[in-house]
Amino acid sequence: MLFLIGAVSLLAGGLAGFFIAKRLSRRAGPASPSENERLLAEANKQLDEKNLRLESEKQRIESVLYASMDPAVARLIIDRRLHNEKRPLTVLFADAMNFTSVAECMPPESVIDELNRLFGTMEPVLTRFKGHIDKYLGDGLMAEFGAPYSAQHHSLLAVLAALRIQQRVAEGRFPWKLRIGIASGTTLVGLMGSENRKNYTAVGDTVNLASRLQALCPPGSVCVDGAVFEGIKRWFEVRRIRVGLSEKDAKNLEARLALIRNTIESAPTTRLVLEAANICSELGDLDQAMRFHKQALDMDPDQRQPVERAVASMLLTGEERSFVSVKGKKARIAAYEVKGLKKLLSESWRLPDKAMHVYKWIESEVSLPEEWILAMEAIEGRIGHAQVTAALAGGLADSMGLGDEQIRNAFLAGYFNDVGKRNVSEHLLCYKGRLQDLPPSDQAMIKSHVSEAEKVLKEISVPTNPEMLRAIAQHHERHDGAGYPEGLQGEEICLLARLVRIADTYEALTSWRPYREAWTPSSALIEICREIDGGAIDPKVGKAFLEMMEDARRKDLAKTPALRSASCA
Repeated sequence: MLFLIGAVSLLAGGLAGFFIAKRLSRRAGPASPSENERLLAEANKQLDEKNLRLESEKQRIESVLYASMDPAVARLIIDRRLHNEKRPLTVLFADAMNFTSVAECMPPESVIDELNRLFGTMEPVLTRFKGHIDKYLGDGLMAEFGAPYSAQHHSLLAVLAALRIQQRVAEGRFPWKLRIGIASGTTLVGLMGSENRKNYTAVGDTVNLASRLQALCPPGSVCVDGAVFEGIKRWFEVRRIRVGLSEKDAKNLEARLALIRNTIESAPTTRLVLEAANICSELGDLDQAMRFHKQALDMDPDQRQPVERAVASMLLTGEERSFVSVKGKKARIAAYEVKGLKKLLSESWRLPDKAMHVYKWIESEVSLPEEWILAMEAIEGRIGHAQVTAALAGGLADSMGLGDEQIRNAFLAGYFNDVGKRNVSEHLLCYKGRLQDLPPSDQAMIKSHVSEAEKVLKEISVPTNPEMLRAIAQHHERHDGAGYPEGLQGEEICLLARLVRIADTYEALTSWRPYREAWTPSSALIEICREIDGGAIDPKVGKAFLEMMEDARRKDLAKTPALRSASCA
């Protein structure tokens, strides 16, 4: 449609030029320069007016098109880049519980107003987390993550969006609660419908499963299937839904099991190990139950007969609790309720107390755009990077005796150090190889995130100051001058940027990435020593950081005494 608008615009311009030329050629005798200028000005004025009318019409048509279709889908259709295909994605269904009974007690106008307010609350969150709103379903909606634009961590984006939606709905005092079901899998997507009207949608087993999960979900909660659980479990508190066990009963059993585990680690007895096996069987965790039964036999072979009876009973009934029946599926499935995002800063094993103190202090004074940051971090699958880097940078500034304003700026520069990645392509952010192996153009795109940061911060309305922006822009510079974007060295790099660099390096090493496991703090500190010796990190800042991290290193060594201490000798 927009191609036609463009063609009309070009045609109008061409016709205007043609009539101007024809009008000038019909004049009897040579025209004076002033007369030609007057005619040309008149023609240009008419052309400008026509262009304004065409632009106004184009905008009107675009607004109608975008109101009835996802703008991203509309652009792909216009560019002829939308295909019918099978692709891995995550489907989300949301539904207002008890809508009918509540709506019957309300005037029609109020019902529509409340529904529009509900969808107006949900849509910005879905858009922020790269979700495509497939359709509104009366009192609910269906959305996809991972289509039409690909996203490697589509299940993570979907769950974060769902939790944010539930939070906003709870804060919005709506007359009903939402239930949200989420499922992942390979799904058929494309433009479907009649010749006169089509919709970009997904069909298949994953869509049906998401809808069924929504139906069995408790009010105000988010339920996911096993595929989604595997993609998000390291970042979220999750409860497995078990048949015949209420949430309260399951919590009590899990609390008892945790207590027994701790006791077994220090003073194991056959009785406690068997009790742990029985609890695991009650919870439907058959693999763990079998491990405890084996441990009990190793401790006391005379327990063979009781163990064999318990295992037989477990195999007959234990699995019944682990899986739920879902309409439309022959086999029962594992289903989980997502309780919330883990408190990532509670991983005190990799953070010193000073960093934790600074984070709590500044967080209480500054409003942080957590939703925006989570949406950006989820693209790479590195949830918590901003929090940890900010805590470390602020804690290091405090350790070095800087003033409150500089501590605050170091914290904010750490928090927003990667915000410019919002303008970098997803496939580059998820690239698993070395930066230098990419084509020069792709390397330049990735490196551009430091210069794009100021633009992104302005777009999301974050207050800034020159010192904070300079620290973000320079945090990839190296002490020896081999960094980017300007190749600064030594004291040419602002102090806060040098703090953010070492905080960013430590956080990257000690956190999980899709392509590797997390390093231990001691191993990461040894690597930082190598970075100092290699010229990447300012030795003065490096020494202060290692001193600040001494308590974190001691905690790590207490768990793994075989590791040697980090030293830059």
